[in-house]
Amino acid sequence: MIRENKNNRRQQTFLSMVILSVLVAIGVGIFITQSRFNPSVLQKNAFLSEPNKNQPSSPLAPYAYFVPLPEGIQPLTPTETFDARDLSDKIDGKAELYLSAGFTRLVSQRFKDEHEADLWMEAFVYDMGNSQNAFSVFSAQRREDAASLDLARNAYRTSNAFFLTHGRYYVEIIASKVSRQVLAPIKIMVETFIRNTPAKIATVNEVALFPKQELVKNSMVLIASNAFGYDGFDKIYTAEYEFDQQRLMAYLSLRNTPEEAKKMASAYTQFLLTYGGQNIEGKLPIKDARLIEILDTYEIVFFHGSYLAGIREAATIDQAKTLAIRLYHRIKEGGNESRAEQ
Repeated sequence: MIRENKNNRRQQTFLSMVILSVLVAIGVGIFITQSRFNPSVLQKNAFLSEPNKNQPSSPLAPYAYFVPLPEGIQPLTPTETFDARDLSDKIDGKAELYLSAGFTRLVSQRFKDEHEADLWMEAFVYDMGNSQNAFSVFSAQRREDAASLDLARNAYRTSNAFFLTHGRYYVEIIASKVSRQVLAPIKIMVETFIRNTPAKIATVNEVALFPKQELVKNSMVLIASNAFGYDGFDKIYTAEYEFDQQRLMAYLSLRNTPEEAKKMASAYTQFLLTYGGQNIEGKLPIKDARLIEILDTYEIVFFHGSYLAGIREAATIDQAKTLAIRLYHRIKEGGNESRAEQ
């Protein structure tokens, strides 16, 4: 009987420990869940990370970009600064996009709404070195459902955030949740940033040279490096077109010299042929243009002066030829191949 009581006590003790462990695990899970914001209100996978406690920061005051702050908005955290060495500490998983595009520095800070305790926002100001680099990261992350804004040359908003380029800067201001209340102060902060921040706006010829007919709205992207999986392609502008409900892409890049453009066109053509592309003989009114079939689609690669250009992922040869000829004539008529800083 004594042995049975001991066994019962051991079993009860063991069972109690198991129950206690389960309760602790549930408690931890609830705490973690409640401490996270709903990712559906944030930009893609860009969660607003916790401030870097090891990063030197300024006193609790808004940095000059946003002074004066909108009424009812106050700093919540000190400013933080990040460079190429520690950018991944702030935006883990996305740092390579910025680094490959010429990233120099990030300044970030959180602000709170005095009237709503759980409503706050974080401003990210990326110094990308020049306006072309800033457009590269802006265009690479643009959401299709975004609402365009006329606040800057490149600007849009979502239900809880504003995104824009201003000269060398790429700026994001993201709220912790969807709220109509927060959009007005964020807009004021953006306007204040633009007013407080001198910027040289680059006139980029490539953007203006894409044909407008059948162009898909807001589809233009600047790929900083490794475009189309080819290491030799950098600073490639792309735009999507729609022919007969089928998408295809045009691309364009102004190189330093005609020789460089010719060399890149030849190297990329060889890259396509090496990985399964088939050269197709076809007359094109473009000198030295190459027509290639690859993966049941058609590509055209050509150059004119210092411009490298081409068509990708066309469903038919006629679609590829039509868009290539339009692009070629736009380049030919463009005349001035220089890019000026204004």
